Amino acid sequence: MAVRITKWNAPKIEEKVADTLLRAGDVYAEETTLQMSNPIWPWFWDTLRAESLLLGGEREPGLPGVIVKTGNRDIVDTGELIDSITAPQVTRGGGAAQLRIAWTAPYSGRVLGGGVYGSYVNVRGAIVNVGNRPGRNWIQAAYKARPPAQVFANIWRSFTGT
Repeated sequence: MAVRITKWNAPKIEEKVADTLLRAGDVYAEETTLQMSNPIWPWFWDTLRAESLLLGGEREPGLPGVIVKTGNRDIVDTGELIDSITAPQVTRGGGAAQLRIAWTAPYSGRVLGGGVYGSYVNVRGAIVNVGNRPGRNWIQAAYKARPPAQVFANIWRSFTGT
């Protein structure tokens, strides 16, 4: 049996697309948070902290000059990056809809894409050359874990019950 479309209601379809994207945004906000917490994103270098965050086995927070050893750090080390996620937003215009989720920590793009981090002066006054660091693309990892075509199709179908 062939399907025959007898009436096209573009505004209804655009609304359904936007609603589907917004629901998908919730799925990907959750999945990216899970992916960022995944232990596949370790830091492979020691860090000298101005203030301890109890990450390197220290007994008290706030001790200056604490070295956090390799294996005690990861992408959610301080929580600032993972906590900087914005609520999913869908914008519509010109017959199109766009989903936006962002991480507002100032270094989020650098962590995501990797690259040369340059150097800094540590708490002891020494220049530390951070060098080149690999990207940690938690967004692509989320898409791999939850393929968009499947997520969108499941949400789309849930509106009609089919």
